[in-house]
Amino acid sequence: MLGAFGHVDLGAACCGHPIVSIRFKLTLLVMAVLAPTLIASLLAIGYVYQDQRVRVAQSMRETTRALALAVDRDIAQRNAIIRTLSSVPSLSLADLERFYTTARDVADSWENSIILVDTQGQQLLNTRMPFGAELPHTPFLATPLDDPAAEFDVTNLYMAPIGKQYSFSVRRPIYIDGTLRYFLSMGSFANQINEVLVDQNLPKGWLGTVVDGSGRIVARNISPEAFIGKHVTGPIAEALGGSEEGFRETVSLDGIPLLSFYARSPESGWSVIIGLPISEVRQSAVQAMTVVGVFALLLIGVATLLAFWVGRRITRPLRMLDATAQAMGRGEAVHPASTGMSEIDRTAAVLAQASERIQNASAEMSARVAAAVEQVERSQKAMQQTQKLEALGRLTGGIAHDFNNLLQTLTIGLQLADMASSDPRAKKAIEACNKSVVRGTKLTRQLMAFGRHKVEETRHVDLLQLIVEMGDLLDGALPGRIGLTLELPERPWPVFIDPLQCELAVLNLVFNARDAMPRGGKVTLSLAQRAVAEGEIEGLAAGAYAELCIVDSGEGMSEEVMSKAFEPFFTTKNVGEGTGLGLAQVYGFASQAHGTVLLQSAPGEGTRVRVLLPMSQEEGSVPLEAGAGPRPDVHSARVLLVDDDPLVRDVVAPALRELGFRVEVVGNADEALQRYRERRGGAGKPRFDIVFSDIVMPGTLDGIGLAQALREQEPNLPIVLATGYTERAPSDYGFTVLSKPYDVQTLVEALRAELVRTAR
Repeated sequence: MLGAFGHVDLGAACCGHPIVSIRFKLTLLVMAVLAPTLIASLLAIGYVYQDQRVRVAQSMRETTRALALAVDRDIAQRNAIIRTLSSVPSLSLADLERFYTTARDVADSWENSIILVDTQGQQLLNTRMPFGAELPHTPFLATPLDDPAAEFDVTNLYMAPIGKQYSFSVRRPIYIDGTLRYFLSMGSFANQINEVLVDQNLPKGWLGTVVDGSGRIVARNISPEAFIGKHVTGPIAEALGGSEEGFRETVSLDGIPLLSFYARSPESGWSVIIGLPISEVRQSAVQAMTVVGVFALLLIGVATLLAFWVGRRITRPLRMLDATAQAMGRGEAVHPASTGMSEIDRTAAVLAQASERIQNASAEMSARVAAAVEQVERSQKAMQQTQKLEALGRLTGGIAHDFNNLLQTLTIGLQLADMASSDPRAKKAIEACNKSVVRGTKLTRQLMAFGRHKVEETRHVDLLQLIVEMGDLLDGALPGRIGLTLELPERPWPVFIDPLQCELAVLNLVFNARDAMPRGGKVTLSLAQRAVAEGEIEGLAAGAYAELCIVDSGEGMSEEVMSKAFEPFFTTKNVGEGTGLGLAQVYGFASQAHGTVLLQSAPGEGTRVRVLLPMSQEEGSVPLEAGAGPRPDVHSARVLLVDDDPLVRDVVAPALRELGFRVEVVGNADEALQRYRERRGGAGKPRFDIVFSDIVMPGTLDGIGLAQALREQEPNLPIVLATGYTERAPSDYGFTVLSKPYDVQTLVEALRAELVRTAR
């Protein structure tokens, strides 16, 4: 042993110290080096665990507050409705039947109802029931408001006596001449609050719950049907009666331990609870601790064997190795030291490589975390932008629908007035009104385009005339620092397109050119004819094409940007300055017209966009003037007219009767289906020859549903539909459709064509 370990151990023995081997000392040394690293790893795991809990808690707090605000917004919308209804004159005049008609138009679905009760709780009207029907006694809808100064309150969850579903009501007291006379409520099924909760897109595994003031569950994103109406229990139930918000460790009604955050909605008084399973919070820390533990055990085992092996060598290289290991334990970058002993040098090299991997791994982890955070932020912003566009599209579509009904009434009414009047001054006024209706129609077409309206409006168009008519619009779209040049050869440029989509595409291209020239420049818009050979342009058939070219002197685009330019939502603009839909719309418009878009650009050299549209060989049809031309051959046809708008019915029915049609009018699809079945069943009256129906109507069926039901009973029944706006494409179901507003001639031609088609 003396030869193996030297005089060091003997010196220790002579001094009275216990004799230990170098291998043992080396083992202790390795343990001493590894211990700080292991402790640091454990501390790091603890820090990560606590940091994760803090982040999760912050996310839960923000999500809960956001959901509470969403619930309040939903309640505020309902309050706005009943506030508006409370000011209807028929209510203050006690004309309940007229007020019922107004309320029924507002609450046009089974899920919502307008309820008027007296101060004793007796329901005076309920839009879920016909006016005058026997109604239940609901005293809880007539209790005084908890806050006398409040304008409204929200009831707790209750089982609707008519709807037979869990419901809630937003109610307001109605004072007439300073005396409390009624309580006006908007009752809604609880599943509508569940839709608000689902729209928040909670992360997988998160439990979201909305409870009323009594602690009963109104909405729940997981298994709502099993828990709506039940009371929350445990610590969270006690907490809801105290502070406005806070954290609690709870157990859900289905037995899952949760870390929950609750917040009370300031307007409704309801509470929102977001729960995250505690097992998920702990899972990441447990995994990290397991990996570190296994790695530590392996490292200790390898180090011990290495210590016994190296212990047979001299101590100086071990001291050098010790110094290297200590530096590594401090997180410093180490380099292999040359000791003259291959074994020690290899160990030193391994430590150096491990140090390099640790340094690289740390840098890579930091980079990945930063990239992940950036990606999450981009995704959230894109989602918010999409939701805004969808909401705005629905809003504009709804506005377009209402305007089209008004324009429809004006269109037919003006035609009837024109046919009935011979006064030149009256005809001139009618002509001016018709021009205003045309302008209003263009406006609603633009609104419907933004709202994704699917009714096709393609027709033969002179592209030159379309661009010339857009001249003022294009000038207004460009600031004074940008010049616009039009190079338009004076000749017909017939194409078969949707003119509205074409105008939108030109505007999008001009807007893109404008944004590419913040310091000013020049935009040139030109038309040229181009002959395309077979296979010259991929996906484009051979033939003659109109080439609409827009050139700017702006900043240009790189190849990478051009490769993504037509992708929806791709934009190089700052957040909030662009949607990324402009070039995507242009490409979609060109593709629908069986053309294409060619893009040419380079950084600093501007951009050239060429839109190729097939040249049309046919002339556009010229619409006939109202009242001109002979009566249709099918003038004696029996028409069932279905439209929920009384103004539309009041002008369309007389116009058809004036042309010889025999017309019966109904106000909704359910009544129309019943009337058709009575005639088909042989009730002594002749059957209908054709059905002409609006699409968007209240009731259990809309126009498409009515058409499908009628076709099931009589497959060859002629059906023509009309719409001012719909999210369903009637052409997808095989029905002829007219876009509102339509004129009498267009309507007659559509009825005749459908009758002729089905008669074959």
